[in-house]
Amino acid sequence: MPATKLRRASRQPSWLLLTPFIDVLLVLIAFILSISFQIRFAVDVSLPQAQTGRTVQNDTLTVTIRRDGEVVVGGQVTSPEGLSAVLDNDLKKAQGKQVRAFIQGDEEIPYSLLVKVMDALRQRGIVDLSLLTREGSGK
Repeated sequence: MPATKLRRASRQPSWLLLTPFIDVLLVLIAFILSISFQIRFAVDVSLPQAQTGRTVQNDTLTVTIRRDGEVVVGGQVTSPEGLSAVLDNDLKKAQGKQVRAFIQGDEEIPYSLLVKVMDALRQRGIVDLSLLTREGSGK
């Protein structure tokens, strides 16, 4: 009996085609980068407890006072002295609407710093102010 040779059905190379793999990888990287810039970064603040607090549904303007004394408004870090300029930019976007502000301050910030931030908000016409707290333990 004559020996028969087995032949491959296709003549394509047997190694992995990297071009489609790299294309898919680049699309995934572009997607992840575009999403990551839209995510609002969180500010690490230890809020004080309150027994009478309520859940907030709409946070029009949130002002965060960090433990180191820096103030964060809409993701923009500033000093208490530079808060007025940042507020002016944010209030231009409100276009004359009544703005409600929520202040979340670390439980270890000085009381004078809280008063400075509240005063800066009131000077810009924001009189509806609320302090954010974490839920109490029910003692």
